[in-house]
Amino acid sequence: MTPISSPAPDPAPPARVVRLVRGLLRRALPGPSNPRMRTGPRGRYLRALTVVDVDLDTGELAPQAGPTPFAEAPEGVYAIVWAGGRPVADVTVEGRPEELSTRLLPLAADAAAAAAAGPAPEAGAAGRPAGSVDGSGVTVAVCTRDRAEDLVHCLTAIGALATTVAEVLVVDNASVDDSTRRVVADFPFARYVREPRAGLDWARNRALLEARTPVVAFTDDDALVHPRWVDGLLRGFAEVPGAAAVTGLVVPLELSTPAQVVFEARGFGRGYARRVFRSSPGVPAGREHADLGDTGTGANMAVLREPVLALGGFDPALDVGTPTGGGGDHELLFRLVAAGHALVYEPSAVVRHRHRATMAGLARQRRGDGTGSYSWWLGAGRRYGGRQYAGLRRQAVRWAVHHHVLNAARSLLYPELFPPVLSWADARGAARAATGDLYRRALRQAAEQAAAHPAEPTAPPLVHPRG
Repeated sequence: MTPISSPAPDPAPPARVVRLVRGLLRRALPGPSNPRMRTGPRGRYLRALTVVDVDLDTGELAPQAGPTPFAEAPEGVYAIVWAGGRPVADVTVEGRPEELSTRLLPLAADAAAAAAAGPAPEAGAAGRPAGSVDGSGVTVAVCTRDRAEDLVHCLTAIGALATTVAEVLVVDNASVDDSTRRVVADFPFARYVREPRAGLDWARNRALLEARTPVVAFTDDDALVHPRWVDGLLRGFAEVPGAAAVTGLVVPLELSTPAQVVFEARGFGRGYARRVFRSSPGVPAGREHADLGDTGTGANMAVLREPVLALGGFDPALDVGTPTGGGGDHELLFRLVAAGHALVYEPSAVVRHRHRATMAGLARQRRGDGTGSYSWWLGAGRRYGGRQYAGLRRQAVRWAVHHHVLNAARSLLYPELFPPVLSWADARGAARAATGDLYRRALRQAAEQAAAHPAEPTAPPLVHPRG
């Protein structure tokens, strides 16, 4: 007798509900518009990519080798396009990297032409600087904690700078052992400074206090500076009147894992055109510049030392190593703009960043993004006075609606493009910080750190422009 096969059971009610909700939302919400690194209009991200520099002036292709092994065979190439000594575009090409070399140069040229046809950059966005650049007024600072292996790569890149700087400071932020000191001893051009107060902004302030030059340029221990990095930063100061801070372009060192690709799709990249941020006369900066996400990041940032110290330096109750977990770079940049200074995003100042290689590590970073942003908007923001704080509160509400709520819906519709673990981590961090409690806890921690180390040099009191 031939067995009678039973019909397949219907999907469980929860699965049917999810499918129904997804269908309704997909009709109401447009699909993701960002095409970078995807296999199709609504497809998944490519799992791994080879990073290549394409120089249109010479026609050379230069693959970049990162330290993280490929999780699986790369499915394409992510090309950073250079012309005139600066990056001008990027392009992602799907396929086996070894078979793409003949196609890559014309595609890179097309990408550069499309970028050139876009909005004109701010005045003065020149290419390769003519002649030598004087770096004698620059101190490079690397703030680090318990990442000796990354620090070796970071200092090796700094040692290859085309422009000689006055000094390189390595600020050891309360590492648990002596490995950081031992690494620095192998680089004669670097000076080791121990900062025992835990918190990234304590280390940044220590760099400002130790430096004796007008400009202090910061990079992270998991970043590699380009040989012409300092040239780009100095170009921003020289060509924009009133500039007190310059940030630059951050490109990926590697895209060896799915987590690194997901990050880069919405990561540090802020484009290839210079932008200048200033406050309008009579308008509180909190209304115009509460969202400084497009200005860059502390991994690639230079500041004028005196104006920053006049505002009290960085807020030690913000960023990594405190309950707030982030926000210190953008809060300082906001205070500079609120005080009437200009902030410049200069894409010719380039660093390569090693993104988090695992989804778990990226989720922790996303949580810090949430806690950091809301801790300075709704925690530190209270210290600016009513007019500024009103703008920061509005930004917190706008971001909750246009970022967290929308990402939650996208995670349901397109989980391959918006991994729920990342959206949840970011939203959870924001919710924890929204009351300002994390910032209050961080203030107590900062006071305890200061009391425990009374002999250490300390930045002046913080100044919060009220607009």
